[in-house]
Amino acid sequence: MVLFTDFGEGSIYVGEMKGVILKVNPSRTIVDLTHNIHPQNVLQGAFLLKETFHFFPRGSIFVCVVDPGVGSTRKGLAIETRNFIFLGPDNGLLFPAVCEDRVNRVVSIENKAQLPEKISSTFHGRDVFAHVAAKLSKGLDIGELGPVIHKIKDLDLPTPRVEGGKIVCTVLFIDSFGNIITNLKRSGFREELSRSLKISIGGSCYTLPLVNSYHEVKENQPLTLFDSFGCLELSVNRGSASEYFGVKCGDVISIMLDKEKNLIS
Repeated sequence: MVLFTDFGEGSIYVGEMKGVILKVNPSRTIVDLTHNIHPQNVLQGAFLLKETFHFFPRGSIFVCVVDPGVGSTRKGLAIETRNFIFLGPDNGLLFPAVCEDRVNRVVSIENKAQLPEKISSTFHGRDVFAHVAAKLSKGLDIGELGPVIHKIKDLDLPTPRVEGGKIVCTVLFIDSFGNIITNLKRSGFREELSRSLKISIGGSCYTLPLVNSYHEVKENQPLTLFDSFGCLELSVNRGSASEYFGVKCGDVISIMLDKEKNLIS
């Protein structure tokens, strides 16, 4: 069982969800993937879920709650993919991950017989998704949760775009070290890159080394590299790139490359 929320580390809400799960299935292992998605940032949640779900063993159940529309008419989903089950709101959060793993079935969680008698209008993470996840972990088939549906809300992660001699990319995540993770993948380049990149951020221009690891530059010096997701990252060795550059999630970064052949394929 994998929990993935925007509740924040140490949140009592996470503890309540675990209590619900363990009450139904005391032997179930529960892993906290993260509870530090930026509050209500569905786009960031979708990106990080897509980049991380495949590290877990086949059969894992993902309980995903980044849910600014809780209590509205949005559906609650149970999605069976080739290797996993994903539970969460129908707001695009699950879309990139489930598409990557290939969808087998999608069910709208509606069967009251499988839900608690009292459901909070503000906490479906506990009363719907955690409760249902616990039952699924005991062998309940997702078909018992409600009707099969054939359309869910999609969410297309932003992709870098080429404008003349530059690549325009988006900051999707800033980690706890202040590293800036963009949506630009190493696999998007046709040719080897030079050992430095010209970067434009908020009207300021920088020439930054492109390295393989942080130690290749001096302490407190900025750098770029392709991180463990394969995404272009801006970092400061033993410092915070977010503070250094004044960057936040959603900001745009432009990269000027010397040779047209190096642009995105």
